[in-house]
Amino acid sequence: MPITPQMPGTAGAWLARLDDLWRHREHDRSNHPAVLGQVRAWLAGQPDAPLVMVAERVLSAYASWRSGLMVETLESLQPVLARPGAHDVWACRAMNIRIALGFEVGEMAQSMSLVEGQLALCRALGETEIEACTLHDIGVMHNDRGTQQGRPYLQQALESFRAAQNVGGQAFTHLNLAVAATQSGRPEDAREQLERAMQLAQRHGLPYVHSMALAQQGALDTATAPARAEARLREALRRQVQYGDRPMWEAVEPLARLLAAQGRLTDGLDLLHTFVADAQAAQLRGMVMQAHALLADLYEAQGAPAEALRHLRAHVQLLRTLRQDEHEQRVSALEVMHRTELMRAQAEAGQRRAEELGRLSHTDDLTGLPNRRHLLDTGAALLRERPGAVAIIDIDHFKAVNDRHGHETGDRVLHAFATRLRQELPSAFVARSGGEEFVALFPGLSPHDACTLLDDVRMATTLADDLPRVTFTAGVARCPDGDLKAALRRADLLLYQGKTGGRDCVISDGERTA
Repeated sequence: MPITPQMPGTAGAWLARLDDLWRHREHDRSNHPAVLGQVRAWLAGQPDAPLVMVAERVLSAYASWRSGLMVETLESLQPVLARPGAHDVWACRAMNIRIALGFEVGEMAQSMSLVEGQLALCRALGETEIEACTLHDIGVMHNDRGTQQGRPYLQQALESFRAAQNVGGQAFTHLNLAVAATQSGRPEDAREQLERAMQLAQRHGLPYVHSMALAQQGALDTATAPARAEARLREALRRQVQYGDRPMWEAVEPLARLLAAQGRLTDGLDLLHTFVADAQAAQLRGMVMQAHALLADLYEAQGAPAEALRHLRAHVQLLRTLRQDEHEQRVSALEVMHRTELMRAQAEAGQRRAEELGRLSHTDDLTGLPNRRHLLDTGAALLRERPGAVAIIDIDHFKAVNDRHGHETGDRVLHAFATRLRQELPSAFVARSGGEEFVALFPGLSPHDACTLLDDVRMATTLADDLPRVTFTAGVARCPDGDLKAALRRADLLLYQGKTGGRDCVISDGERTA
């Protein structure tokens, strides 16, 4: 992806650029460190750009993961995944990397438990591409373990990549469908998948996919068409050098074995020695270890036991070192992973507590209706947007209910009365303003229309079979200018008129229903 010489100056421009970097993350990765360095420099002077910081963390984590740096990956992801209530696209992408890394470090159960939430978030955000990546990673995980359960996931991933028009994703999925087909003994299906990967690679300029497809095709041909196999494997290696891709054990191993089977041991040994040098320079110790084992086999076949033993010892030594390093890295990664999960759980618990405190701060405990504070904040805004009517509703003789039936019954009456108001006035904003007094706001309605609705409620006086019958009086005033407090004062005067005039009525300016 070409780098523009000008650095973006706003958070929005940086987010657009980093989003583009993510979408092209497998194309010319050599440019990515420069872009990430630029965004870090920009962030140093912009402390209030949290989404840009999150995007940079996710892309840094992806780069570390592609380099095999598990702990660094998790440390970059930790602040992203620990954000409370993070349901944006970058959280979705971070979770995708986290799941893939979990598969690598052997946290199968935990990673699979995260997949359901990841896929749900992808679908909620419409992130078809990340959904496809998640499905693809599950399929690759099954391939790596030699099971035959990965194919359905890869097929689903392919469909999602097509829907997202992600050509690179489609090409890689075809490569891994070929692996699944080979493992299940279906070489013709594997060849068909590789041909599709090759076509996409040639049409859209994906050199690494092209080389990998050639290597897999050559490996499939070694038993039936050795000349064609050699040509394809050598072409894959030539392209690997041309495009500066990592050393390709996928092509070297089948080619070395083919040369050995044809008695061309010297050619096979030369090939492997060159590969070992390249893999050591690239710090691909796992591949170097495998190459030493194959070198031991070829030297033994050549009748050189001392050289065979030397390479076998090198293989064993690397195997021990890699296992120890892998164990230490996995332990470190698991520590960071579990620490991240703990922080995320704590953040989510904190968010739930904050949400509950927020809810309690504007909700009446007994009735579940908005309280007076919420009424004055939200109600005023509603009536500024749509002027209408305001009603104060007061239960008649409520003190007598408490005195005669007890406060517990009185509380049940208040709860049932609030429920009836909420059900019978669905378009109104109903709140409890205190004691047995309620307020109903009617945005867009005249006092006359509000009186009609309230009178219908007044006529249905039964709350529940086991509760005493109650009536109410209401005063209704116009609120033409959004001044809720002034409208409430006028409604309160009208309520007083209704109370002194006999109760069980709804009264507004010049109107009374009884």
